Amino acid sequence: MISSRQLEYVRAVARELHFTRAAEALRIAQPALSQQIRKLERQLGVALFERNNHRVEITPAGAALSDHAERILSDLVAVEEEMAGWGTGARGRIRLGSARGLTVRLARMLTEFGETCPAVEVELREMTGEEKVDGLHAGRLDAATVAISPHLDDTRLASHPLGVEPLVLITAAEGPWTGERRVPVAALDGLDLVSYPAGAVVWEIIVSALAAAGSTPRFRFETRDYTTARALASVGAAVAIVPRSIAEEAGQPVRIVRLDPEPVWAPALVWSALRRPGPALAAFIDFVIRHPPLVSADP
Repeated sequence: MISSRQLEYVRAVARELHFTRAAEALRIAQPALSQQIRKLERQLGVALFERNNHRVEITPAGAALSDHAERILSDLVAVEEEMAGWGTGARGRIRLGSARGLTVRLARMLTEFGETCPAVEVELREMTGEEKVDGLHAGRLDAATVAISPHLDDTRLASHPLGVEPLVLITAAEGPWTGERRVPVAALDGLDLVSYPAGAVVWEIIVSALAAAGSTPRFRFETRDYTTARALASVGAAVAIVPRSIAEEAGQPVRIVRLDPEPVWAPALVWSALRRPGPALAAFIDFVIRHPPLVSADP
């Protein structure tokens, strides 16, 4: 039977792909770590790592065991935290993946949650949507805020909506449509529009709105960061479409113009439906459910 200590050894080497660094992280001697990994390989009858003088590579079997180790060790930590939490009230750690469009408002809500549950530590990690879903399934995240996509139909995840918010156009303060409060999506045809990476849910919504309007902008700039999109729009290099709450944040000056028809995005808090939330996560989910929506369609 594989022990939790052996799983820790495999996880450390898989993360570092270097025996000396892994041994330092584990605070054991490098020869002892190498010996333990070889012992485990003999026990299992498979090679977990390929070694030579210059590098360490993980084998397919090693990668599979590493994935199991990440999940099992995470579950063991969760068990200890849950037992402590049930005994003394909501306490522990929550690993929370964040959607970029919610960072500022989420930070405010986390401050309020910290005042309500001071013994719960929240680790905020900004990640792509795909990384967050993978992290939830693998046990690397406890919860995440995601933009709900029509393609996200995953019965392994539970969710709670965080509101619905329009996507708006931002331009230079003295840019096109000065004085206009709304412009047709079709009017973006031929303009330079900031794009976002393929797979980003907000970008999927934008592309659908453009296609429905028969609009074909030019895409000379691509970014993952709304701050970069705002900077490009502010100086007139391009126009950008962002969640309204992002457009209304402090930053470089831009003109906010609503679109017609108006695309919207719907963020949500998601967590695993396959694992019962521990006291810390249960307290956080309850807090979010009772908290006003983070975004709103109202002007």
